Amino acid sequence: MTAFSRYNLTWEPQLRASLRLSLEPPAATTALRQGRAVAWIEDALSPLRQTHPRADVRALAVSIRSATGIESLIWLVDVAGYSREQAADTVRHTALALLAAATADPRDAHLLRTDLEA
Repeated sequence: MTAFSRYNLTWEPQLRASLRLSLEPPAATTALRQGRAVAWIEDALSPLRQTHPRADVRALAVSIRSATGIESLIWLVDVAGYSREQAADTVRHTALALLAAATADPRDAHLLRTDLEA
C-alpha cells in the first residue's frame, strides 16, 4: 500500500484526468481504466491463500482497491481537506483494517466475499 499510495501521488494529475475521462460515455474511454491495481493488490495478498484458505482474496483485493485508489485520494484531499501525506496514511490504514477484518476469524471471511452464497 505504501508503493500504491506513492504511485497515486506521483501520477495524481494523470490519474485525475483518467478518472475525469472515465466518467464520460463509455465509447470514448474504453481503454482508460483497466483495473490493474486489483491484480497488484491480489498478488500482494496471495500468501493468504495458504494461511487463510477460506478468505476470498479477489474480493478482499477489490475491497481494498475500492477504498485506496485515486478516487479515495481525491476525496480525502479535496473534500476532507487532508494533506496528501495524511491521505496516503489514511488509505494505508484502511487497507490494513480491511486485511485485519478478513483474517481475524476464518468464520468471518464471508464478510468480504462478493458472492452472496458464501
